[in-house]
Amino acid sequence: MLDGRPHTPALLGGPPAVTGEVPPWPPIDPDQDGALLAVARTQQWWSKGGRAVMSFERGFAAAHGARHGIACTNGTHALELALRALGVGPGDEVIVPAMTFVATSMAVMLVGARPVPVDVAPDTWCLDVAACRRAIGPHTRAIVPVHFAGHIADMAALTAMAEAAGLHVIEDAAHAHGARRGGISAGAAAPLAAFSFQNFKLMTAGEGGLLLANDDALAERARLITNCGRPDGDRRYAHLVLGSNMRMTEFQGAVLAVQLARLDARAELRARRARQLRDVLARLGGLRLQAVAADVDRHAWYMVVMEIEPQAFGGLPRQSIVDALNAEGVPAYRIYPAVQDVPHFAADFARRGGDPAALAPTPVARRLAERGIWLHHRILLGGDALIDQVGEAFHKIAVHADAIRTRI
Repeated sequence: MLDGRPHTPALLGGPPAVTGEVPPWPPIDPDQDGALLAVARTQQWWSKGGRAVMSFERGFAAAHGARHGIACTNGTHALELALRALGVGPGDEVIVPAMTFVATSMAVMLVGARPVPVDVAPDTWCLDVAACRRAIGPHTRAIVPVHFAGHIADMAALTAMAEAAGLHVIEDAAHAHGARRGGISAGAAAPLAAFSFQNFKLMTAGEGGLLLANDDALAERARLITNCGRPDGDRRYAHLVLGSNMRMTEFQGAVLAVQLARLDARAELRARRARQLRDVLARLGGLRLQAVAADVDRHAWYMVVMEIEPQAFGGLPRQSIVDALNAEGVPAYRIYPAVQDVPHFAADFARRGGDPAALAPTPVARRLAERGIWLHHRILLGGDALIDQVGEAFHKIAVHADAIRTRI
C-alpha cells in the first residue's frame, strides 16, 4: 500500500500483489518420482499385469467408505461407465445440474440418453432438490448430482426422492475427493460415484478417473466394461459384455497412490486457508461466496468459487476482473457456461426433435455462468501471506476499476 491506497494494478504496469511463489500444480513430491521409477523397473506398465492400479483402487475406495473402486481413463469415462453399467441408453432421460462441467451432460449423450439440465440451489450451487423433483418425467431414468466445487450435494434428500420414484443416482464427485457431509463421504451415498484425476483436480495424474461402486453386481459389470468386456485373468478372449478400453496405466496408479496418502493433510490445509480467504473476501463487498451447509463435515475446496455482483468493481466486465487478477499473480478463471447454453447441447437436442426453449428455466445457473469466477485451489496450499496478497489483489482492482476500464 502507498499512502493508504493500493499500488497501481499490475495490468496497468504496477507491481503484482502476489510477491511470493504460488504453490505449483500439480504438486511436486519426491515420493511421486520414486513411485514412477519403481513402476518403470517392474516392466509391468499395464494395469492387468501390475499391482499399482489395483492397490490404488482399494485404497481410494476404503478412504471414501465404498466397497469397490474401478479405475479408468478419465472422469468423463467414469460417468459413462456408471450409466452403461446401469443400462441407461436411448429413450432415457437423465437429470443433471445446469451448472457443471459439460462432461456431466456429454456422458449422458454418449450412451444415447438425453440430459435434462435442472437449476442449482441459490446458496450452495449444487443441484436444487425441488427443481429436480419437478423435472422428473415418464422417461427419467437417473439423477446425477454434482458435488460442485467440493461441496457435497444434498444426497439424503436426493436419494430419498430417487428411491421413491424408482430412479438411479450417480454421484459426480469429480470435485469432491475426500469430502464428507452428514458423516458420509463423497462416493458412499449412492450405488455409483464418478471421480476425475484430470490435471486441475484435487488428486491428479494429468488424466484418469475412477468409479466407486457400492453394489457388487454393478462393480463387476463396470470392471468388465473397462476391459473390453473381458474378465480379469481371462486367457480365452471371453468378452462377456460389450465393453471398451478404459484402463488406467500403472504409472497413473502409482502417482495417485502417493497423493492419496496426502489427501487428508491437504484437505485440512485447504479448509483452514479457505476460511481465512473467505473472511478476507467477505470484507471487500461485492462478492457472493458459495454457502456451506451446516451438516458439511469437510468441504473439499476444489477451487474457490464466487459470484461477482453487477455493480462491484465499478461494474467491470467479469473477464476484465479475471485478467486483472491473473496479472496480479492470482490464478483466476471464469466459470462454466450453463449446460444448455453450450453449442453442442442445442444441436443434439434439435437432432432428437426437441425444443431447448421447452426446458425448465435455470436462472441461478445462468446467473452464475454470467458472473462467476473461481480461484485455483493451489492458493489454499500456501501461507498466510499469500492469502493476504490475494485479498490485496481484489482490493487493487476495486479501487482502480476506472483506470482498468480505460485499458479495455
